[in-house]
Amino acid sequence: MKLRAELTVLPPRGQARRLAAIAAVLVAQIERTEPDAPETKAALAAIRTWGDGGRLTGRYFFDLLYSDDEHGTLRRLSEAVGKPSEDGWNALTTAAMYVAWLVYQETGEPMPSDVNEVGEDSLDLLDEQLAKLG
Repeated sequence: MKLRAELTVLPPRGQARRLAAIAAVLVAQIERTEPDAPETKAALAAIRTWGDGGRLTGRYFFDLLYSDDEHGTLRRLSEAVGKPSEDGWNALTTAAMYVAWLVYQETGEPMPSDVNEVGEDSLDLLDEQLAKLG
């Protein structure tokens, strides 16, 4: 797949920088129909920060996905089922999950099972999700 070939030749933080550019487009797409979605900006900021050399933990990313206060990107994705923003939430969550996987690999923190199942094949899924968005 195209995205996997493009990203996997880059170092992990370079991959995150490229995914931040993709996430920015997804955030704009989601916010057209859901202007009150702080989870989009939080996910984008985390991806961007880590890609630019910031020190974030895998747990920090995991919390963006599976927030304790029920406002993570996965919760918002489940709320968006059948709505115009569903595909954007799906792709944004996949991008954030992949970066979480990269962070866990770098930090050596014990990976939650959901993140442990992520890998480079997630980039193929993201490619399909982005194609669906046009």
